[in-house]
Amino acid sequence: MEKISFKPFTENNLPYWYKWAKEDHVKNTWFLEGYEPVDIIMEKIEGNGYDFPFLIQAGETPIGYIVYCDLEAFRTKNPNTKAPCTSEPDGTFCIDLYIGEKDYLGKGYGTQIVKDFCRRLFQNPKVKRIVIDPSSDNKRAIRCYEKAGFRFLREEHDGVCVSTIMEMDKNM
Repeated sequence: MEKISFKPFTENNLPYWYKWAKEDHVKNTWFLEGYEPVDIIMEKIEGNGYDFPFLIQAGETPIGYIVYCDLEAFRTKNPNTKAPCTSEPDGTFCIDLYIGEKDYLGKGYGTQIVKDFCRRLFQNPKVKRIVIDPSSDNKRAIRCYEKAGFRFLREEHDGVCVSTIMEMDKNM
């Protein structure tokens, strides 16, 4: 398996974002009606104060996208939100990701990406806990997150579908 790395997502990476957004395995989980529109990425690149996006690379090859959200900062800027995971205690961060390149699916990259990224996040003393909220129908993602060390917390309807809320804390 090639070495995984994470680089801040920039405007130069937008061609990958738009290419991957058309892939069925991405489009049918990330860009369902009711979720963020494809163009929301510009807000994250420009900096909204709580979302921090990264390009995932295997070796030198861009293969996907990962983002972490500082939930405390999100709540401060969006006090009336009812989004899943936003009532979590301070020190909780949320991650979300996809592998856009089909050739990298089903080969263990997802688990390695999640492990490496969480290890990196936990180096920040502010990060005490990480949550992730895949669709409860996305058994492949749930299994990946379990293998990376996440455990089931609860199910919650996110306004579009039922999500499985999973957690990992610094001591796990």
